[in-house]
Amino acid sequence: MGYEAVIFDRDGVLIDFDLQAAAAFFRPLVSAPLSRLIELWQAYGQRVGFPRDLEEERAFWRGVWRYVAGELGLDPQMEDRLQQFDYTEILYAYGDALPALQLCRRRGLHTAVLSNFALASIEASLQATGLADAVDFAAAATVIGAAKPEPAAYEFVTDCLGVSPAACLLFDNKREHVAGARSLGMTAYVVDRRREDHDLAQGIVSDLSALEQILSRE
Repeated sequence: MGYEAVIFDRDGVLIDFDLQAAAAFFRPLVSAPLSRLIELWQAYGQRVGFPRDLEEERAFWRGVWRYVAGELGLDPQMEDRLQQFDYTEILYAYGDALPALQLCRRRGLHTAVLSNFALASIEASLQATGLADAVDFAAAATVIGAAKPEPAAYEFVTDCLGVSPAACLLFDNKREHVAGARSLGMTAYVVDRRREDHDLAQGIVSDLSALEQILSRE
C-alpha cells in the first residue's frame, strides 16, 4: 500500500516561535523574564483547564493576563496592554515547511497537522504563517481530547481523513510521538533540526527536505 496522507506535528516541524519577538513585546511591560510568563501561563492553564474551542480560548486569554497581572503586581494599564498580545504574530514557518506541504499536494496526498498544542486556534496559527491553504486538516490535543502518543489522537486524524494508519507518513520532533504512530502501523520519522543530515535507516531526518526522498522509496 502506498501513502495516502502525510501528517505533520506543528511546533518544531512546521512552525516555531520567535522568542526574540516575544521578548520585545513583553520587555517594556513586565520586568519578569519570558520564562516566568510561560510558567505562569502554564500554571493558569493547569488550574482552569486549557480551551477546547475558540470561544473558550478568548476567555482563557483574558483570564491568563488577569492572573499574570495579579501575580506580578501590574497595574490595570499594563494588564490592558498585555491583553493585546496575539501569539500568532510571533510564529514563523520553517523554510522547508511550505515546500513539503506543496510536494504532498503535487503527489495527490492528503496533508494534516496533529499537535499537542494547548490552545484551540491551530488553524489561526497556520493562517498566520502562510501554511493553511496547503493543509487539509488540523487538530490540536485540547480539541480532540487526546494527546500524542495516545492512539486516539492519531486515530482521530486518520478517521477524519478517511485513511488507514498504514497509509500514513508522519513527521514529529518527539521520539515518543513517533513511537506512538509506529505502534499503529504508520511510517514515522523523528525530525531533529539540530542534525546536519538525514539518517533514514534510523528513522531520523534533519528537516523536511527528506520528504521527496522518502516518497520516492514507496
